[in-house]
Amino acid sequence: MLLHGGSFEGARLLRPETVALMGENHIGGLPAGILKTCAPELSNDVDFFPGAKLRWGLGYMLNMEPGPNGRSAGTVSWAGLANSYYWLDPARRVAGVILTQILPFADPAAVRLYGRFERAVYALAEAGSRR
Repeated sequence: MLLHGGSFEGARLLRPETVALMGENHIGGLPAGILKTCAPELSNDVDFFPGAKLRWGLGYMLNMEPGPNGRSAGTVSWAGLANSYYWLDPARRVAGVILTQILPFADPAAVRLYGRFERAVYALAEAGSRR
């Protein structure tokens, strides 16, 4: 629904303007990429894209430049405590969700799996577009 401007199978759930507003930078030049834990038993510190220009939209982290695993600039993403992750790439019309029940957050093995999953999704999307 979010990749289709707020509608799904003909049903309008959000206005296109609302979806666009959600994916805009709402913090200006403030960096957003490093997440520091306040509960080390539940979460590790994490920087998913070291050195990348990341900002916050309304409910999302925004990639302001392409990511290392295939995502485009303008991709939005977020995560849950038990290492559940999703991203929406409006430029390439690709989305992905990976859900685990692993603690602490940003578990190195879970983060590696997330990266491999994202690369595989983009590889499949690329292969499909060449057909």
